[in-house]
Amino acid sequence: MTDQNLRSTDAAENLGITVEPTEGRGRLPAVIEHPSLQRKRPRLHLAILALLIIVAGPGIGWFWWYQHHPRLPPGIAWGNGRLEADPIDIDTKFAGRIAKLFVDQGDMVKAGQVVAMMDTRDLEASLKKSQALVGQAQRALDEANAKLTQQQTQVRLAQQELDRTSALVPRGFATIELLDQRRQQMNSAVAAENAATHRVAEA
Repeated sequence: MTDQNLRSTDAAENLGITVEPTEGRGRLPAVIEHPSLQRKRPRLHLAILALLIIVAGPGIGWFWWYQHHPRLPPGIAWGNGRLEADPIDIDTKFAGRIAKLFVDQGDMVKAGQVVAMMDTRDLEASLKKSQALVGQAQRALDEANAKLTQQQTQVRLAQQELDRTSALVPRGFATIELLDQRRQQMNSAVAAENAATHRVAEA
C-alpha cells in the first residue's frame, strides 16, 4: 500500500469505517461500517418513532375522544372559552324577614315565578291595627251623621215655631218677646247644624 492509501485508511478508521484492501490496481477498496455505527442505527429508528408518537399522539387522542364522547341533547352547545353573565339583584317592595326560600343561588328562574315567601306576621299585625282604626273612624262618621240629622230636625222644628209665632204676633195671640225667643232658637239650631256638618267632614 502507498502512503496515500495508508493515510486514507487511518482517516476512515477515525470515522468508524473499515476499509478492506483489494488486490490489483483500478479496483476501489471495500468499505465496511464500524460495529458501533451498526448499533446506533436501531436507536435512530426508535428516536424517529418516538418523535412521530409525540407529534401525532395528541391529534389521535382528540379524534378518538371526539368520536366517543357523549352527545349533547338538541339545543345545548358546548365550547371552550369565557362565559360572562350579568348579575340581577332581587329586592322586595317592603322590608321584612324571609319565611321560606324556594330556590338556591344560581338556579334558573322565570318571570313571575315565586322565589321566596316573606314573613308577614308584622304586616298582618299592622293591617289589623289599621282595620281597627278604620272601624273606629267609621263609627265616628256614623255618629257625626246621626248628630247632623238630629240638628237638621231641630232646625226644621225651630223654623216651624218661628213661622207660627210670626203669624200670631200681628193678631195679638203672641208677644214680640216670644218671637225673639223663637228667632234665637232658630239661630242656635242653624249654628248647631253647621257644626255637625263640619264634624261629618272631619270624620
